[in-house]
Amino acid sequence: MCNASPQQKAVLNSINSYSVTEINNFIKLHGFELNCLIKYGLSAEKLNEIDIELLKRQTTEEQISETALIGAGMHQSKVNEIFGKQDAPVIDEFDPWREEEEVKEPIFTGNPLTEDLIQRTIEKRVSVMDLQDALLNGDLTEGMLKDRCFLDDKMIQRIKDYRIQQMTAIDFEKLPPLKKDRTDFYFLGMPSAGKSCLIASLLSHWMRAGICNPEVTNQRSVEYLRMLGGGFSRGILPLNNPNLFIDYIELTLNFKEESTNWLGKKSIRQYEIPVNILDMAGEKFGKVAERGKEEFHKHKLYLENDNTKALFFVLDYSVDNDGRDAFEQSLALQVVLNNLNDMGILENTDGIYLIVTKSDMFPVPFDQYAEYAKDYVSKYYGSFKNRLEQLESDYGFAMEVMPYSIGDCTFSQLLVDYNPESNKNLRIFPDRLHERILQHTARYKKGLRGLFSN
Repeated sequence: MCNASPQQKAVLNSINSYSVTEINNFIKLHGFELNCLIKYGLSAEKLNEIDIELLKRQTTEEQISETALIGAGMHQSKVNEIFGKQDAPVIDEFDPWREEEEVKEPIFTGNPLTEDLIQRTIEKRVSVMDLQDALLNGDLTEGMLKDRCFLDDKMIQRIKDYRIQQMTAIDFEKLPPLKKDRTDFYFLGMPSAGKSCLIASLLSHWMRAGICNPEVTNQRSVEYLRMLGGGFSRGILPLNNPNLFIDYIELTLNFKEESTNWLGKKSIRQYEIPVNILDMAGEKFGKVAERGKEEFHKHKLYLENDNTKALFFVLDYSVDNDGRDAFEQSLALQVVLNNLNDMGILENTDGIYLIVTKSDMFPVPFDQYAEYAKDYVSKYYGSFKNRLEQLESDYGFAMEVMPYSIGDCTFSQLLVDYNPESNKNLRIFPDRLHERILQHTARYKKGLRGLFSN
């Protein structure tokens, strides 16, 4: 049984982004249950690396069975060690599956771990990292993935080629200071809401459109841009942001607009829009919501400037499509919003966007997504929406509710179709969001501070 507290759930939802050392400490110091780690999808690789004495203690205290551990991906040899059993002796004898030096894979392996892994692969309940480990360890073969799990050669190759898309965590105090005379984009939301994926899809879209120009004075920014946008363009999704608070990307949006006056004369206006894109870790978002100003105060000086702002609150439809968790998330959104208001952030804000991600799960046709997203927010996040409308009246910023999707994903970290030509989500949603940003943000519409020239 897993009795996770709300504070623990924030960690459990992104447990695979933590190191094994941190996971050991969660068990020893913070009373995390092994059952909880398993329930929330701890990878087989990390499960097998947990300290053996901890595993022995937890399996005894929580009465975890051998079958449950094997089903979670633990190696049989480690299960035997936990329960004090001898490993089966290795006998070199005739292999009945061998014919003329060619080993033919059996339909059923007889290994409970492998059979469970095959079933979870068929049901897409296993991560690409676990599949890589299984291939390397010999628990699965390419033939099994093809014949038993029905994966094609292209998907098997993508699994083999997968590389983790995650930045090395650093203290935010070590980040370069935010540059002035730019527009700050804040992406905020609970863990696993889809913030990094949304940013990655925007970056990939801007790069394809030829309007994304990275700033080279901040090397970490270039690295993060390459990881998010480059990985997404190959169909690889980023893991949760592991940083203690924030990572950010500096870039300039370069584009032009053509117009014709009443005399028929055409003109072209060039825009150069410097932008700071701030990806705020969901774990920190949750802590701010729980602890308020005390948690946010030490970051205030870093964020505080006179830059124009655009705020993006990201709601994950996939985990809350019947409103069960709406109260907790709506409250968290309001607390963070009020903290931003107390900081004076809203005084410089041109637009606030409520982005409902995983909108491909909406029970309506594609052309009704926009209206459904608005109804969904009004129904389950009414207090947060009403607070925003009050602040909208006070400060005059624009507010939008928008659906967003990147399409089907598989094995946790792979986008099924990452070609914008065939996946309309990768064209339509980032393009619509980009248009609304330009429509609402004053810096993009007016010649302020010499940001564009005719």
